[in-house]
Amino acid sequence: MNIAVIGGGLAGLAAACELVDLGHRPTIFERRPWAGGKTYSYVDRETGDEVDNGQHVFMQCTTAYTDFLRKLGTLGLCRRQRRLSVPVFNRDGSRSTLRASGLPAPLHLGWSFLRYKHIAASIKPGIARTLLKAARMSEQERASLHERSLGDWLRENGQGGVAIRDFWDFMLVPTLNASSEESSAADALFVLREGFLRSNHTAAIGVARCGLTRLHVDPAVAYFTARGGSIRTGTTVTGLRVRDGRITGLRVEGAQEEDFDAVVCAVPPTQAASLLSQDGFDFSALRAIEMAPIINLHLWFDRPVADFSLAAFVGNELQWAFNRDRIDPGLPGSQKHRLVVSLSAASPYMGLTRKELRERFLPQLHRAIPGTAEARLVHFLAIKEPEATFVPSPGLHRPTTQTAWPDLVLAGTFTDTGWPATMESAVRSGQAAARTLDEALAPGPHQRAKNGCNR
Repeated sequence: MNIAVIGGGLAGLAAACELVDLGHRPTIFERRPWAGGKTYSYVDRETGDEVDNGQHVFMQCTTAYTDFLRKLGTLGLCRRQRRLSVPVFNRDGSRSTLRASGLPAPLHLGWSFLRYKHIAASIKPGIARTLLKAARMSEQERASLHERSLGDWLRENGQGGVAIRDFWDFMLVPTLNASSEESSAADALFVLREGFLRSNHTAAIGVARCGLTRLHVDPAVAYFTARGGSIRTGTTVTGLRVRDGRITGLRVEGAQEEDFDAVVCAVPPTQAASLLSQDGFDFSALRAIEMAPIINLHLWFDRPVADFSLAAFVGNELQWAFNRDRIDPGLPGSQKHRLVVSLSAASPYMGLTRKELRERFLPQLHRAIPGTAEARLVHFLAIKEPEATFVPSPGLHRPTTQTAWPDLVLAGTFTDTGWPATMESAVRSGQAAARTLDEALAPGPHQRAKNGCNR
């Protein structure tokens, strides 16, 4: 069948690839001149380097995303750890390492945690007890915490402000893009259990050695167009065409109408609410999903400045740094030496100019990584993504991919994949949307889903 996919982000790309595998003919409509959504790259004019709009990583537990790359033939373009190993720098440059061993979980992090210097010995037993409680918790117990904040649950389990700041938020903010006070305990504990407590290798980190457009955007487009799909960039969908209670096509900017048998809506929730809440449809509930920003700082130096591939920070406002010298040596690019600093839950910094961001964060980087102070900064770039991810707020209702209409499905990280707003969630949602649509449109009576969207 001819299926329209509105939105060319990772969820839309995954949906299109799955749809061609299921024998359908998808067409992606993307309003921007390029695909990729929040996971694309471009060439920086000044340096000639490939720059991602946001530094993304994945973990060994994110199997849908790694399988997607494997299908596209690009998994080899990633640098992947066998087990977690991350140097952590304090504000004064002191260094300690969190490293998983070959012991079974949760013992695999025990020795490293005992030796970890950035947390006082007096609070380590309490953290360990709380980790053990999380590891032993049943799925029903975890799900029952959906309406409580992680901060409340941690305090109930004896965790004080220092432990929450230097361990729990340190571990979880980069994945959730929200603090312990903003995050549902159920969602936070899902990340903790899947990533760090499930086995001794699930937290191992993977990172692309090239730009995200080269890693999964262009290969995905090549995959589905080679199998009968198509893509229309620079094309804005303005609404759905509905006749006799069924979707029969799209309205495209310029008063055009396009015929389609079904639609995958793979745009962010607020945009989806505006697009879909017409013609008798009501998706206004999607507007309640709050979004949070991420900022990435790209710093080019005149010499190598660090000996790590990636590192984390405590005791300052820096969170993670990625050393492109080490991540992608030997790949085409400039000879300048680049660090990428990723700032999650970045609302406090969104109002700062590029100059103000440089003046705020560069001195912190100098103190934590002395090599950056000894080198000359030759180029600085700040990339702000105002609505990078949804906030996993306590009590948040995430819609399923199904809607009340068999010929319309949703895709996006905000749908109820069980995962936070990650590339894993995007791929899972796109694939689930495609399969749901395939089942709904199969010969035979259609069973309309009920998920709270009203007509």
